[in-house]
Amino acid sequence: MLRPVLGRPEPTAEDQRVMFARADAWRDCPIPRARLVEINHLTQDYYATRLPGSWAQPYLAQRFGTDLAGHPLIQPGYAPTGWSSLVHHLRAHQVSDQEMLLAGVALRTRTGTLIDQFRDRVTFPITDPDGTILGFVARRHPDNTDPRVPKYLNTPTTPVFHKADQMYGTLQPGTVPVIVEGPMDAIAVTLAAPGRYSGLAPLGTALTDQQAAQLYGHQTAVIATDADTAGHAAAGRDYWQLTPWNITPQRAQLPQSSDPAAILTAQGPETLRRILDTATPLAGQLIEGLISSLPPDVALPHALHIIAADSPTTWDSATTRLAHQLRIDIDTVKAALARAVTAWNRDPRGTARSWQQLEAELHRHPSPGVDRGSGAALPLSRAASRIPSGRTPRPKAHHSQQRPAPPR
Repeated sequence: MLRPVLGRPEPTAEDQRVMFARADAWRDCPIPRARLVEINHLTQDYYATRLPGSWAQPYLAQRFGTDLAGHPLIQPGYAPTGWSSLVHHLRAHQVSDQEMLLAGVALRTRTGTLIDQFRDRVTFPITDPDGTILGFVARRHPDNTDPRVPKYLNTPTTPVFHKADQMYGTLQPGTVPVIVEGPMDAIAVTLAAPGRYSGLAPLGTALTDQQAAQLYGHQTAVIATDADTAGHAAAGRDYWQLTPWNITPQRAQLPQSSDPAAILTAQGPETLRRILDTATPLAGQLIEGLISSLPPDVALPHALHIIAADSPTTWDSATTRLAHQLRIDIDTVKAALARAVTAWNRDPRGTARSWQQLEAELHRHPSPGVDRGSGAALPLSRAASRIPSGRTPRPKAHHSQQRPAPPR
């Protein structure tokens, strides 16, 4: 009864620190926000006019099966190869060097010369929900395999753009957000199912609290990270980022060693839509992974963490299934779940971080349910009792740190 009415999580001390830092940055910024946004839009107009005839236009058409020039949501562009093509263009529009530097569209070399931030890259604007351009993400030429050149390059931090705050992609009203690993995957999702799904890609290595907060109000989100070890790990992290915002994550089952962009290119939009339509609850997949790889007394408390963070509509069926799979009395499981739910309701974001750290330690030290002295597994009742009503304990030490058993 309580969970659906908890509302938006309270800001943390870190949230408040970031908010004040942003306010201080604007107070000290000599250029108004409206002017920096105007420069971004001038930059986008320039990149869009350079797309036709560049390598970027046929490259995108081949990747996505359609010419994206002028697409209202994606708005692709091309940053020319010249060192200062954009700089000269913006100077002709009375944009000062200081304004270009503050907007992040240019940078200064060690010799003092002003050059373009992006060169020989296909570009995509990063926008807020109102369509205001905050920055850009740009992909290098596909033939450029120099490891010193990043595949994707973002606008640097500016007063209007902070990588940890934004995702690439436009979340359209009435659509289900789909979290993917890169901009190309986000575009593929949006193109494959317009009006049904919106592809969104974090602009860093992982989904952040600030990015997850933008999805508040959506009942569900689909995780469509790659079907490899890194993609599965990212999905697990995303679970703990999304659930504090009352979002029930689903997991799309992508073919092994594949991603949404590759599926769209090779198999077409119908296949990608079908994969997204048949996404299944991520909580169930995480629990199955625990049960299949850990002894019951170790799997139980971690599985109950996952259930407690999930929607209350799943609790009855999930606890019944868990009790059956682990052969534990259902009342024991429900009592332990009640303690975990109490901890979650008190502080969803703090509890999510605690439980996520606990799971990370579990993967590093995979024997938390073993008593150090005897080497014997804990009884299931004791393992279940370790689900707290407040702070979650740290797991036992790794078995390599255990004292050796005495000789027979």
